[in-house]
Parts: sequence; structure tokens; C-alpha cells
Amino acid sequence: MKRKLAAGLTAVFLSSVLLLQPAAAQEQDTEIAPAQETAETEGAGEAPAMEQIEVPAARPEYSALDYVKIEDEKYKEIEFSIYPPADDSEETQTAWKTEVDTEIMTQLFGLYPITDYPEDLMNYVAGNLIQTYQQYADMYGMDFAAFLQTYMKMDQNTFSRQVQTAAQQTLKEEMLLKAVAEKENITVSDEEYEKGCESYAAQYGYDSADALKAAFDEPTIRISLLMDKTFDYLEKTVKINLIIETETESESEMTEAETVPQAAETEAG
Repeated sequence: MKRKLAAGLTAVFLSSVLLLQPAAAQEQDTEIAPAQETAETEGAGEAPAMEQIEVPAARPEYSALDYVKIEDEKYKEIEFSIYPPADDSEETQTAWKTEVDTEIMTQLFGLYPITDYPEDLMNYVAGNLIQTYQQYADMYGMDFAAFLQTYMKMDQNTFSRQVQTAAQQTLKEEMLLKAVAEKENITVSDEEYEKGCESYAAQYGYDSADALKAAFDEPTIRISLLMDKTFDYLEKTVKINLIIETETESESEMTEAETVPQAAETEAG
């Protein structure tokens, strides 16, 4: 299944979370719409100025259980209803699994609110994201502040707040999944790592697994693979009720699925 890469795997992928799609910056005549301030952004507090962020050279390691308290194991009791996939095509199965994963994450967010983040990791994610937009400014041959004002319709303080919010939103999913992985002793073996690199390289347009490894450090790739593997565990653990509609019934009949229909297996394991 094609899932999004983990936070920090590349700032280019992160950029789609925040302000613009990377491809938009490649069209010199394209004016980029300003990002809208969200309630979370407005309530996020004072974001550090870009020049104050100390970006680690490599992706920091951390224990998610230090930030996410899941001793109750309520994540195993997640239950929801969903329509089954319409057919067995890879595209339909992938879309269905994405819908399942989205519902799982929605419930995890509700069960385990996150209010504290590893500072070094936040700086790493935010720093990479800022670097991406600085590269866009360089591509346009513009001063960064002028680039933000012209194409993003915001000043550097607003941009810093947007970056902080995007980093938090991205890390929430990672931290929740990593906490479940730590609780359940889910790990990524060396063999799974090598297979995962090959899968990611094919999925995201790299010439080879070695090319992917040259672009991203090992801890970043491993956390992305760990997220994939934890999703696979949760898909098999949570209770999914399939909504079955018959032609003669006006109301849906809820049928409990004994197992989650299998989509194309991920290379991540």
C-alpha cells in the first residue's frame, strides 16, 4: 500500500501538508494562494523565529512512550463501521486501506491527545520544512522575506507559526504509531529495512534503493517503515464492521468482519 512517508523523510513531502505543493513552485508565473490560519495555528503559542531554530544534523531518536501514555491499551478496542471495497483492484484496495487507516488515526487522536513534543525532533522537522521554502526562494532568485510576501502572502512570523503547526500535525501521527509499536514490541528488521528501501525507491521515483538511502538518513527511513508496519498491526487488531446493503432492505445491515480484507501487501512487512 502507498502510504505517506514519515515526518522528516523529506521536507518536500512535508511541504504538501502546509503551504503549497512542490510542483507549484516550478511554474514561475503561478501565484500561490495564501495559507489560511487555523484555530490550531492561532492557539499554538509563540513560534520560535526561523533563525532561532537549531536544526540537528540527523534525525533525533526518542521514546514515544515518554510523550504518549497508552497503558490502558484502548487502541486495541477501536471499533468502527465502513463499507467494504467495491472490487479487488489494487487501486480500490489501496483507497479502502487508506480509509481504514484514517479512521484508526482519528480514533487514536481522540484516545491519546498529544500536547508535548520532542524539541530536537520538532526542530529537525521544522528546519527541513523551512529549508524547502528557502530553496524555492532561491529558485525564484528572490530574498526569502520577499518570496513569502509575494507568493505566500505572509510575513516571516506568520510563516514560522505555520511551520510549527505543520510539524506538530505531522508528528502527532508518527508519535501515536511509534507508541503503539513500542508497546507491542514492533520493530523493523534489517531485512525489512532493505526491502522497504526498494519499495520506497520504486514508489517515489528513485533510480534505486541506494539512491533513496543517499537522499535520507537511516533513522528517517526506519521510522517511516515502522509506521507502515504498525498500521498493518492495527488493521488486524481493531474491530471493523463491514456495512452490507441489500437491494430489498432500506436500512444497512451491519456485519462484523472476521478479518480485514487483504489489500496488496506492503514491501515494508
